[in-house]
Amino acid sequence: MKKTLIALSLVALSGAASAEVILYGQAKAGVEVSQTKVTVDGDETKDHTATKIADYGSRIGFKGTEHLGSGLNAIWQVENSVSLAGGGDWAGRDSFIGLEGGFGKVRAGKLSTSLKDMDAVDPWEYSNQALGLGMFTRTGERVTSVRYDSPVWGGFSFNAQMTPRDNGTAVRGVGVTTGRNDAASDTSAYYAGLNYENAGLFAQYGVGYKKSAYISNSGDSKSGQAHQVQVGYDANNLFVAGGYQYTNGWDSLNSYNAALASVTDEYNASTGDYAGTAGRDGDNSPGLKTHELAVTGAYTFGNVTPRISYAHGFKAKGSNLSDGERKGTKYNQVVLGADYDFSKRTTAMVSAGWLKAGGGDNKTETVAGGVGLRHKF
Repeated sequence: MKKTLIALSLVALSGAASAEVILYGQAKAGVEVSQTKVTVDGDETKDHTATKIADYGSRIGFKGTEHLGSGLNAIWQVENSVSLAGGGDWAGRDSFIGLEGGFGKVRAGKLSTSLKDMDAVDPWEYSNQALGLGMFTRTGERVTSVRYDSPVWGGFSFNAQMTPRDNGTAVRGVGVTTGRNDAASDTSAYYAGLNYENAGLFAQYGVGYKKSAYISNSGDSKSGQAHQVQVGYDANNLFVAGGYQYTNGWDSLNSYNAALASVTDEYNASTGDYAGTAGRDGDNSPGLKTHELAVTGAYTFGNVTPRISYAHGFKAKGSNLSDGERKGTKYNQVVLGADYDFSKRTTAMVSAGWLKAGGGDNKTETVAGGVGLRHKF
């Protein structure tokens, strides 16, 4: 009898706690196999086959809501990155406090930008860049900021976001990786998005503008901007989405090539920092203008969802770029695979990808395959 009472008490307490604080998250990881072939002036070098267990962005979070009356709610969230391969980052994902009501939602903290929210065209789970459209979605970030999200009117909504100068201190430049710099008198950043959704149809436009994306070799502060449009259909077991992206000064040549080469431990897209020599010595490379396209299609048959994606990056433009450097920024990518849903919360995944940068006698090709498992709670 006592054991029964104790069990009932624990159930009641957990229920009371969940009414105020919600625990949620995802655990997802897999095994990836890849090989990269590099051709320089016609001389081909093939790397050894790499095999690793990779985390796919596991996370655990806590969130809650308090009703303040008159339709006003206080909202908060702390979401943490947790790597199943070891490690993590407390509040490394969207973490904020704010208010919501009939006027919409206002939050302050570390928040995804409108470009980060535009992930429909990249539904893949991956670590290796060849197994997902990470190159196309590299402009998406989480930044310390204040953000407003409007209510939905007839399927339309919008958002606006701002990072103050003294929170936006990560710049690229001569001898600069982080911290304030006299040449970068204003490091604030601004983001906005416009969304539409109705009867399975959706469209999104996102823009980001950084006052000091990097410091040029001459010491001048240069701004950067990124624009992205996605349209698609997601209903009746069919999913199809297409996207176009234009950037101007958002990437430097070094950061662009680092992202393209899948050197994830060298360049951190969320901060603009390098971990390698380029970061310590400063990034003197020119800013780029880029144009990219991506498309993804999928269809669900029962528990199985096969899908395919294609992405293409045109040759970038930039001051003082050689013809070889311009050719090296061009890329093509194909990813195909399928998901199998064991339940609404547990999914098995398999994928294969091919990513080629450059062309002719100077190119880099990566082929990769992966299998993984995802569980949501």
